[in-house]
Amino acid sequence: MTLETASPDLDRVASGVVDTSRSQADDQFAELSLTEEEKLVLARVADILRKIQFGTVVLVVQDGKVVQVEMAEKFRLR
Repeated sequence: MTLETASPDLDRVASGVVDTSRSQADDQFAELSLTEEEKLVLARVADILRKIQFGTVVLVVQDGKVVQVEMAEKFRLR
C-alpha cells in the first residue's frame, strides 16, 4: 500500500495520535440510538476525562448497564 492509496483513517493515526475531529465524532454519535440513561453515563465519563490528567477511569457493568464509575487520579511528583 502506498501513501497515495492509504485510507484517510491511517492519516489520523500516523503519528500515534487519533484525530478526534468533531465531524467524525458527530457521525459516529448520530448512528447510535442512546437512551437518556446512556447519555447521562457518557456525559459523566466525558466530564471525568476532561478533569483528570493522569489516572484511570473504570466502568462497572452489570446486566449490560453501567452501575458504577470509578476514577483514580494520580499526581506526578517531579
